[in-house]
Amino acid sequence: MKNFDFIIVGGGTSGTITSEKLIRNGYKVLIIEEGKKNNNPLLSMPAGWIPMLDGSPYLKFYKSIPQPQLNNRQHDIAQAKVLGGGSSVNGMVYMRGKPSDYNRWAEATGDERWGWNSLINNYKALENNQRLAGETHGTDGPIKVSDPGYVAEGSNLYIKTMQKLGLPYNRDFNDGNQYGVGLMQYTIGDGKRCDTVSALINPLLNDKNLEIMLNTVVIKLIIENKKAIGVETISNGKYEKIYGKEIILTAGALITPKILMHSGIGDEKILKKFDIKIEENLNGVGKNLQDHHEVPFISRAKKGYGYFKQNKGLRMIKNGIQYLLFKSGPVTSNGVDCCSFLNPDDLKDQNNPKVKLYCVQIMYTDRDTKGIKPDHGVTLTPCIMNPKSRGEVTLNSSNPLDLPSINPNFLSNKEDIDIFVSSLRLAREVINTKPLSDIILEEILPGKSIDDDESLANYCKKMVKTNWHPVGTCKMGSDSDDMAVLNSRLQVKGIDNLRVFDVSMMPNIVAANTNAPAMAIADKATDIMLEG
Repeated sequence: MKNFDFIIVGGGTSGTITSEKLIRNGYKVLIIEEGKKNNNPLLSMPAGWIPMLDGSPYLKFYKSIPQPQLNNRQHDIAQAKVLGGGSSVNGMVYMRGKPSDYNRWAEATGDERWGWNSLINNYKALENNQRLAGETHGTDGPIKVSDPGYVAEGSNLYIKTMQKLGLPYNRDFNDGNQYGVGLMQYTIGDGKRCDTVSALINPLLNDKNLEIMLNTVVIKLIIENKKAIGVETISNGKYEKIYGKEIILTAGALITPKILMHSGIGDEKILKKFDIKIEENLNGVGKNLQDHHEVPFISRAKKGYGYFKQNKGLRMIKNGIQYLLFKSGPVTSNGVDCCSFLNPDDLKDQNNPKVKLYCVQIMYTDRDTKGIKPDHGVTLTPCIMNPKSRGEVTLNSSNPLDLPSINPNFLSNKEDIDIFVSSLRLAREVINTKPLSDIILEEILPGKSIDDDESLANYCKKMVKTNWHPVGTCKMGSDSDDMAVLNSRLQVKGIDNLRVFDVSMMPNIVAANTNAPAMAIADKATDIMLEG
């Protein structure tokens, strides 16, 4: 019978960070991952993640329930299904958020270890930055972080335009001050994606304390007398029980609460509905779902300034040869070079950047814009960083193999709609300001005729979509918080030997792409656990 010190459920970013640290401390660790190993060379290329968004074997697609506030639209939500998780398939943006995000965590738990001044040490320990050092950056860690290897000329025009509108140039979005416009940094090193598997797990593959089970689904936890002692799995139709001294869930904000509920941990009303034996009544499991969401503003532009058709014909061959020989050129870009953090209602507001305004040097089209012919263009994408809307993950049935029911609930809070309307008005001002306006040919969406607040709000409801950052469904909190699932040590309340080390633990979403925070969370959580 297999028995481990730690069973890590989910081999994504958080799970691999946790596992590496435990193995370095001499513990026997099992990683269980639903997906397979990432051995596709395309994904190691920074530009390679984009064509993978359609039908990739390394992604699992979930469909939300119909959204009444969005005229019953349903969202497609992709999540990683591969060893390394998001770090293996994401857009590689390295972003931490702002200090106030984390200080709210410390306030929610009464534990200063979750504040910015503490977590910055975990960020630094993991980071190997190409350019930045000092008080807020690390240069000796395993995760390589770098500036873009290639910047489209249209991105430079956007940066100049935002400065003309009054935003300062920001050389470092990760030092605690996000306000401004500039180039982003990425988990890229030597022209290749730096995921947690290549950086942390591959060097340990021959370590006798590490075992990895791929293509394996954890269907429930084994709990005896309020204590987690193992997991039940299925792989290729074969069921197996595996035992460990401590179980750590790192399956992500959509699946971690699902596993808990199927194991009898959750809102007793939901569990009774599906005749699941109640092990612990925790009302907050699956609640508090938060996600960054975005609305595109699309314009057609002159050719020669962006990325359109860089992956077609002779250009693709030329770019591929340049990448293979010199690790340079458009293939070293993830396609989104720059952004700005701002308050769309007041560009001089340095303290409250509500929106991350991406600038993509292409007419970004998807199923919601399938009637538009792709062309050279600029897509400005406002993404709300601290949305007020809250959703929920729950069960569809008592069968652990069924997908969960997901309700993102985007734009259910009017303040979120108002921020988007202001952001679209700002985007329109941006494309009509020099020097960016020199290359803009026409506004495509929402279109000049969509101008009053109601029409812009309806456009948002038609176009809003996920930024693929779901968090918060097993939030940590104080003992007095009835909706908290975890304490500040990330232990599941009421159940011994069971913890959650992924982004489910966030009481509130941070103003950042969530891969870097997922690393820091797992690193900090493992430190706290090892102290005990």
